Amino acid sequence: MLIKFRDVIREKRRNEFRRKVVLFHQNNVRPHVGTMTGWTLYKLEWDLMLPPPYSPDMAASDFYVFSHLQMHPDGAIFNSNEEVINEVHLFLNSHTPQFFAEWID
Repeated sequence: MLIKFRDVIREKRRNEFRRKVVLFHQNNVRPHVGTMTGWTLYKLEWDLMLPPPYSPDMAASDFYVFSHLQMHPDGAIFNSNEEVINEVHLFLNSHTPQFFAEWID
C-alpha cells in the first residue's frame, strides 16, 4: 500500500518528489509500526513522525518545527530557562519563512 502511495505521489508531483523528504505521520495514535511496515518505510527512506503521548494544544504542523528544533542544540547543556529561550529564539530566527511553510507542501 505504501509503495502504491509513493507511486501516486511521484506521478502527481514529479518535479517536487525528488527534492523533498517524506514524513510518515500516524495521526491521533502512538505509532505502532509492524515489521513489514517499518521495513517498507526504511526502504522508501521515509521518516516516521512521532507525536508526543498527549498534547491537545499542538497541531500536526507543530511536529515539523519541533522535530528540527530537537536536533538543533545537539547535546548542549543549559543552566537556566533563559538560555533555553535564547537558543529557541536563535533557531527560529535563523530560518526563512519558506522553512516554516515546507510542511504545507
